[in-house]
Formats: sequence, structure tokens, C-alpha cells
Amino acid sequence: MAFRQAMRELGYVEGRNLVIEERWAEGRLNRLPVLANELVELEPDIIVASGAGATRASMRATRNIPIVIAGAADPVAEGLVTSLAHPDANVTGVSVLAGRQIEGKRLELLQETIPGVTRVAVILDSTSRLDPAPLEEAAHALGIELLLSGETESPEEFRATFSEMVRDGAEAVYAPETPINALQRRHIVELASTHRLPAIYGSREFVEAGGLMAYGPNFSEIFRRAAVYVDRILDGTSPNKLPVEQPVHFEFVINIGTAKSLDLAFPPTVLIRADQVIR
Repeated sequence: MAFRQAMRELGYVEGRNLVIEERWAEGRLNRLPVLANELVELEPDIIVASGAGATRASMRATRNIPIVIAGAADPVAEGLVTSLAHPDANVTGVSVLAGRQIEGKRLELLQETIPGVTRVAVILDSTSRLDPAPLEEAAHALGIELLLSGETESPEEFRATFSEMVRDGAEAVYAPETPINALQRRHIVELASTHRLPAIYGSREFVEAGGLMAYGPNFSEIFRRAAVYVDRILDGTSPNKLPVEQPVHFEFVINIGTAKSLDLAFPPTVLIRADQVIR
């Protein structure tokens, strides 16, 4: 895990000067309050929370223990901090930056790879807090019609969603990085392949699982940066003195093998922009 590796590089060794207590909700947001309370009862020095839901649950459980965000899309809009530059109370960390610019980039890459695509289905799971407005604005500017799925959670619901999208004329798919989408990553990739739908995803992990392409922040790097925040807080810096960090680099990863299986060829203008090509 990137966080553990970064902590080791910063001089923290588990069993010597570091203890990590982990709790995983496995995509079920209703478990987060219980898990957060369990951790607070252990009286840790710091809580590292992955995503807005885990951060919010931690904030409700404690106002005293520092909380480091590891990857919330928009901490201000989510109400986690009042300002990126001047977070208040006990919360700071690293965001993943959502909005029209990044959503537009994903749709643009999809359209450039598949010229003429006009109908794109968006996979929303039952944990999604995705604000559709930036996505819809970006789609409108590109002449793309979005088909927003209903909330999905189980494998059966994902299968039904894909079948419905195909009936509605979807020509391509966008699956954001959400808790359940991440949990069902391989299933989503398999369904896109079964229905022969080109897809773009919110993280490289989908492409490593066989997806066509992804554009987004590197989540391993986000957890590495979260470790730096932990180190600074343990060294005595107050969380409200540490601005919330935004990613400085978004990576574009493509899978040549998957493209061939879909009878697609990435245009040279797309290939040259890829940070990594999986064959």
C-alpha cells in the first residue's frame, strides 16, 4: 500500500514507532459512522479518511483528533472544509479535484478516440455523490448526450444497468471512481467488454483490470501525499495550518489489447498523450 510505503520512507516503522488500525466499509456507506466511532474510541493520534463519506463520518465522530483527507473530490463543496487555502478545525489533506475541466477532458478523450460518439452512459452507484452539473456542461459543449444510470450496487444491478444502457442506444461508457464502482471494478470492465462498449474510467486501476482507458489522479500518489500530512501533523503542525492540496498531475492510461478486442485503434493524437500504454 502506497501510504505504508510512504510512511516507511518518512521514518515510521510499524511495530516500532507506528501502529495502523484499518477499517473498511467495502462500499457500504451506512457502515462508516460505526467504523469511525470504533477508531475514535481507540484514541489515535490521526485519522486518515479515504473519500468524502469517510471524512464526514470521522468529523461527526470527533472534533479533536486530526483528520487527513485522502482523496475527496471537492472538500469545499462537500462541506469538509470552508476553504482549501485555510481549512478550519481538525481537517485537511488531499483532494482529487472534480469539476467541469476534468470531466470535460474525459469526454473529450472518449470522443477523440471514438469519432462521432454522441451518447455516453454514466455509471452511478448507490454511493455516488457526483454533481452531474459539471459533467452535463462539459457534455453539452461537446455535443454529447448523457445517459445517467440509476443507482447500482449489486452485480445483478450492474448487469441490468448495462443492458438498459444498450437498449437506450449508449455508444460508450464513463464510470467515475466511486466506492462501489471501485469495489465492482472487474465486473464493470467485464460488462463493458461483453456489450462491446468503449469506456473511460476515473482511475488507472480500471485499465489495469482490462478497461480501455482512464484519466484521473494517481490514487497511490494521493495516499503518499496523505502520509506527508500525517508526518507534519505528528511533528506538531496544526491541521488548520496545512492547506488542502490538489493534484498537480492527472495521468492518462490506455490499454492497447482492449482496444484491439473492440476493433478500435487509438488515433496518434491520443496515443502520444498517454502517460502509460498497457499492451
